[in-house]
Amino acid sequence: MNKSILLLRLSYWISALADFAIAFLVFIPEQMGLADIVYPMGLTSSIAFSWGMMLLIADRKPMERRWVLIPTILVVGLLTITRVVFSQFGMIEFNLSVFLFGAALVIFMSYSYIYANNKTT
Repeated sequence: MNKSILLLRLSYWISALADFAIAFLVFIPEQMGLADIVYPMGLTSSIAFSWGMMLLIADRKPMERRWVLIPTILVVGLLTITRVVFSQFGMIEFNLSVFLFGAALVIFMSYSYIYANNKTT
């Protein structure tokens, strides 16, 4: 397996596993700073699970579907920024490990995408 495909597959699988974790964890109200489950938690879970499935489908043809990383980078980046903003307003506790994971994932997926694009031109 060449390096481009390996990097893309790692990007897809790490992101998919993170999405599946979010889909599960969002149903734990204490994780979300709430006392009860609310409707938007179900919507978030559905979206996270669906996105994870999309990433696993992209893994079947990694080079042809590398474009999937572009919106994934955007989503992971925005989720990471949202956590920071909400922690700054005191709505949730800041978690350095979650922040570092999000930032590292954005960097890794960006590198994977750029590397794969450079190898196809």
